[in-house]
Amino acid sequence: MSQRQPRSDIVGTVRPATPDELHPINWSELSRYDVLLAAIPIVMLAAAIAGHVTTVPLWASLSIGSLVLLPMVIDGLALNPPT
Repeated sequence: MSQRQPRSDIVGTVRPATPDELHPINWSELSRYDVLLAAIPIVMLAAAIAGHVTTVPLWASLSIGSLVLLPMVIDGLALNPPT
């Protein structure tokens, strides 16, 4: 006979009952690195859209987007690196 497998191997952690089970995001548990990682594609996507929609050349809008991201990347990697 098969026995029911526990949903947790380690005390305090729980595996989803099914692999497709959705978990709500707890916004208070996001770290600064989560925000930095989310900001990178958002800023570059906004720069690309701005380059396509306005008369600003795409290369210029992407360059401006990368200059906006440069302080964020320096802060996340050099000034306050993850431990």
